[in-house]
Amino acid sequence: MKLKRLLVGGAAGAMFAVGAAAAVPAEAFPTASALEPRTLVRAQAIRGQVIARYRLLPGGKLTVTEATSTGSVESFTLLSPDLLETRVLAADNGIYYAICPVRATCPYPTRRFARAAADPVPRRLALELALRTFLETSADVVAVSLPSPRFILFVVERTELAREVDLPTLAKALDGDPSRALSASLEGVVDRVTRARLFLFLGLEATPNGRDSWAGLPLWTNGSRP
Repeated sequence: MKLKRLLVGGAAGAMFAVGAAAAVPAEAFPTASALEPRTLVRAQAIRGQVIARYRLLPGGKLTVTEATSTGSVESFTLLSPDLLETRVLAADNGIYYAICPVRATCPYPTRRFARAAADPVPRRLALELALRTFLETSADVVAVSLPSPRFILFVVERTELAREVDLPTLAKALDGDPSRALSASLEGVVDRVTRARLFLFLGLEATPNGRDSWAGLPLWTNGSRP
């Protein structure tokens, strides 16, 4: 299912005007190359390989129900933790994944199946999907929906992440049995990388180019408890 269709159909209650996003001038919206067909094919293969490991989790099996293009929206408009600035990421050359508990319906699983955004396992899976996508495809951005009651995306850009971590090393460290606890240092890396890039869906903002931008609020803003 296309990312935009999910947004329009299921998040009406979360939508409201985002002044900062609406004020972004046309020249601030970046452009990106179109998604290569082979990138989407590879993303779907990554999805299948990851599912094979995470479906075996005892007591909390996870699957990945989507591996599609983010190009149904023009961009992601992401508010800063202090809510004073916005960052706009072009979405045409990106991949969207949806993490979902087995037997649940996502992106809005029922309370019985839903997992808190603070749950480390879905965030580890989201990061692993992003790392593999950047290493194995030419995608510039990855968005992963978490299996939480609200529509929350992990949104990450290739160049930004590459400045913060060594992509191949971290991908190799996460490519193990997800039922085994990570080392304290590795868990700290996953927390630092993922928590700062979790965004709560606010709504679709019309852009000056006649398309839509996915507007997101940081899940943990300055002063809030993680």
